[in-house]
Amino acid sequence: MSTTFSRSERKYLPGNQRYHLTLNTVKKFVPVYMFEKNKPVTNVRTIYFDNDNFDTYYDWLNREPIRYKVRYREYGYDGKFSDDLWMELKIKNHAISQKKRFKLKRQHLEKFTAGEDVLKEVLRENKKNRDIVDAYTRIQSHIVSHRLRPILAMEYSRVSFQPCEDSDVRITVDKDIVMRNLLNGEVVKDGCIVLETKVSGPRAPLWLNDMMEELGTTQDVRFSKFASGVQRLFFRQQVCGLTELGEPSTSEQMSPAAAKAGGK
Repeated sequence: MSTTFSRSERKYLPGNQRYHLTLNTVKKFVPVYMFEKNKPVTNVRTIYFDNDNFDTYYDWLNREPIRYKVRYREYGYDGKFSDDLWMELKIKNHAISQKKRFKLKRQHLEKFTAGEDVLKEVLRENKKNRDIVDAYTRIQSHIVSHRLRPILAMEYSRVSFQPCEDSDVRITVDKDIVMRNLLNGEVVKDGCIVLETKVSGPRAPLWLNDMMEELGTTQDVRFSKFASGVQRLFFRQQVCGLTELGEPSTSEQMSPAAAKAGGK
């Protein structure tokens, strides 16, 4: 199993009141994929990293053609999460997203993010993964060199769709998004429903276009959960999601120092 994935990703906002309609429409074209039997809904918790200058956020906002985002993810069911974390570096290279990741035990997280050597423990947890040393080195180096730290937690419920385990196409539908500022503890909820298509093959299958037309959501948007959370919790923009229409005005931005203090 490789630790690196490359794919084309598109996001859509089908509307806050259309969750069940969206699920039922997607099911006509591709089945729900369950990572655990009889558990169609997965709880996802993502912890995003940035530095005091919000460089990761501003790279997104300024549409840098090549940009990097560090995060780790926890997965669970019925509100209970595993002790296994997935440490990830997401690289956006123009229209293609590449993700490097590896599994990490919670007990080794602090040492890893501080730049300490836990490679032996990581290798033990990722015996079936290829390129693990490259993923480990790239992610740790990026954290240390850019002085990153966890700033934002995002939790949501996810339903995944794909024909089989090694399919080139995957669709996810997320709702019940809760964002938490890790610097001051502030929490906000976002009522958005986010549909994402992820295609790793050379082109999207024809049925995917048919599905989007039936949903009436053919126009994808420039959207980022991370950027939406930063904007709402650190820059005081009250937006349901962050699209190309939701960039912060300078009058409403908070300085990094004010953000750390919760804007008080």
